[in-house]
Amino acid sequence: MNATTGQVIATGEEKKALKGAGKVKTVSELYDQADTELKDRYEALKAFVQALGDDVQLAVVKFYFAFKRIKNFTCVEIRPQVHSMLVFVKINPDSVDLENNKGFLRDVRKIGHFGTGDLEITIKSADDFERAKPYILKSYEAS
Repeated sequence: MNATTGQVIATGEEKKALKGAGKVKTVSELYDQADTELKDRYEALKAFVQALGDDVQLAVVKFYFAFKRIKNFTCVEIRPQVHSMLVFVKINPDSVDLENNKGFLRDVRKIGHFGTGDLEITIKSADDFERAKPYILKSYEAS
């Protein structure tokens, strides 16, 4: 019995899909592309989280920044294209008022995402960051 190896020929549409595959930017690249306002907001968040305790460590993972004690308690994605950050915290979404916080809080238990946590916080402004602080603190205290 003779075995041959075949070569798959990609069509035009498949070539386009393959060409874009693997071009997901790292969190560091996204940070570098962010405007000054978004970078400043991230730096303020980082300073706040690190000031929570001497045991807080920052890990730069490929697609997000992870803040942890023993385990991650807050993970941050930078979204320069929409001038925002997504912050994931370890808080049960059933314990918060999601209905009155649409666009700010989201239950991501059944949604694939980078990082750790079941509650997503969208930070687009300094006011959003102030609103996010109690959730970050609660996640830290529970970790």
